Amino acid sequence: MNANHDERMSGAVDQEAFEKVIHDNLSPAGVATIIAFLQAATSYQAPTPEAEQGLRELEWFANTLIDLLGVEQYNRLLDEIGL
Repeated sequence: MNANHDERMSGAVDQEAFEKVIHDNLSPAGVATIIAFLQAATSYQAPTPEAEQGLRELEWFANTLIDLLGVEQYNRLLDEIGL
């Protein structure tokens, strides 16, 4: 990864485009399902520094998706889809 990667951990390079792609291609239930499975992976013990970096990126992605849905909608969707 390049130096710019660490700088953008608070947002996508083009946040507006990122959000549009998510909204245009995934249902809210699909996003909630992705988040649930990503969050399960965060309990994985990384064996290498590279894996640790990958897990930090995974956590950023899950948190970014939660921000798109909103916590209340995410929790409601988890109940609705049984996760």
